[in-house]
Amino acid sequence: MELRNIQSIHTGPFKLVYVSSGGGSTAISDFLKVPGASNTILESYIPYSRESMDEYLGIKPSHYCGLQTTINMAMIAFERAQKLAPDTKREHLLGAAVTATLSTTYEKLGSHRFFVCIQGSEATHIISCYLTKGKRTRDLEEELVSECLEALIGIACGVRSELPKLSQNIEYEVVRSQEDWKQLIHGEIECIKSEEKAPRLIFPGTFNPLHEGHLKIKELAESKTQEELFFEISVSNVDKTPLSFYEIKKTLDQFSKDQQWILTNAPTFQQKVKLFPKSTFVVGTDTLMRIFDERYYQDQTTMNQALQCFNEYDAKFIVFGREINKHFQSLDDLKIPSFVRERFKGVNENEFRMDIRSRDIKRSEEESRKSA
Repeated sequence: MELRNIQSIHTGPFKLVYVSSGGGSTAISDFLKVPGASNTILESYIPYSRESMDEYLGIKPSHYCGLQTTINMAMIAFERAQKLAPDTKREHLLGAAVTATLSTTYEKLGSHRFFVCIQGSEATHIISCYLTKGKRTRDLEEELVSECLEALIGIACGVRSELPKLSQNIEYEVVRSQEDWKQLIHGEIECIKSEEKAPRLIFPGTFNPLHEGHLKIKELAESKTQEELFFEISVSNVDKTPLSFYEIKKTLDQFSKDQQWILTNAPTFQQKVKLFPKSTFVVGTDTLMRIFDERYYQDQTTMNQALQCFNEYDAKFIVFGREINKHFQSLDDLKIPSFVRERFKGVNENEFRMDIRSRDIKRSEEESRKSA
């Protein structure tokens, strides 16, 4: 990035938290060596080892260099920016993240690639690029990563409008927030629905991506209840980072016109049943195990008190078996507290078993990507 553009960013209102792994170090150096960097850079963090990345994300990612991991990093960085600069307007705060796997001293099995994400209160900016092995030296690959990162920060700050010259080989997407998404995130509205009717059959999940297993579950649940199923996606999650605008759009775009959905800000089932009383929820045994996992509560007493809302709001559950740690587990394999046991009905293995995992689908998609 030209010196004058970095100077413009430093004298402007934007502040950011920067986090990178595997590449992009030149970019932060370029920003820090220009006077006024303290006006812009709130914090810089480099979780380089896998252990450091696991701790930073709070989970073990399926790919340490991948788009989803980069988005999660940017979301955490954006939340961190809000904590470090509480007096700065939200629209002037950014989380910047990059993951890269580049040329090194040994032959890597996977592709050389990098991802950049800039998250703010108004938009999510994404860059994806797959590189041909041996086409560039390590220094040239690092230079390309840093150029793209600097350019994307410039675009987000309004001082630049285009990517580097190699943009024909770089996938760039920007997803701007819709007004109702922001209202939902800020708690001004309870939910957004694909249609106005009150949902009575609800299937919570991330649906990243929506796959054949989800659709079969939908078909079976609807046949058992004679109700139309709504896929429910929460913008916040107990175990994961909040959804970016990019993820919200990509998730909702998957659904066809005859597939109904609800967008909420209800990460726990206690919140969900209060939001949709007298409803039936569709869950897998893996989800059910988390609902009855004491570590998500202060203690056993607190958990039992929280679960009483299932009775208070007349919530029912249809439970589909899942393969967990190489063993198929159904509702009968789980220990359910007696005071809510009657609210759960299981689907047996003969009626449904599809060992499809979103993680495996995303890994397959990753391996089929073309290099640039």
